[in-house]
Amino acid sequence: MNQRRFRILFLWFYALSLALWIVEEIYTLTNPPEIFDRYRLLIASFEALVSVSSFLAISILYNELKTEALENSNAKDLVLELKRNNRILKNPESEFWKEVKNQMEIWKLTDAEKEVAILLLRGFSHQQIAGVRQKSLRTIENQTASIYEKSSMRGKLEFISFFLTPLLPEED
Repeated sequence: MNQRRFRILFLWFYALSLALWIVEEIYTLTNPPEIFDRYRLLIASFEALVSVSSFLAISILYNELKTEALENSNAKDLVLELKRNNRILKNPESEFWKEVKNQMEIWKLTDAEKEVAILLLRGFSHQQIAGVRQKSLRTIENQTASIYEKSSMRGKLEFISFFLTPLLPEED
């Protein structure tokens, strides 16, 4: 039995036990106390079962909410990625650099990091970027590391691929 089917079955069991618990409470309120005394152990056991299953139901619902939130977040990311790809593909010449700059704003890159990122996209090495920007190699390496961290990329190839992939035709 898969996990989703088990959860649904458990929630049905939980709803039924709550209904029985309400009936039991009405019964104990409308009958004389001696009837309640005879069935005290059975009633207490049933109430314990309902309380334990309440915690389980809350746990299941919480896990379902977390799963749905994660799926929702992934879907939003996918929609944003598809929109980005669509904007670039509509007019690759002019939209490409607009989209690159827009993505850099989303990543909250500093002006210096944006400059370095553009030079990386153009294929410059760290040494070339240091020469063009008249900065030390160590400064460029630090800025590059910051760019990769903010963009969640692992390196230059992944960074460049992020922007160029939408321009590539589909494989046959």
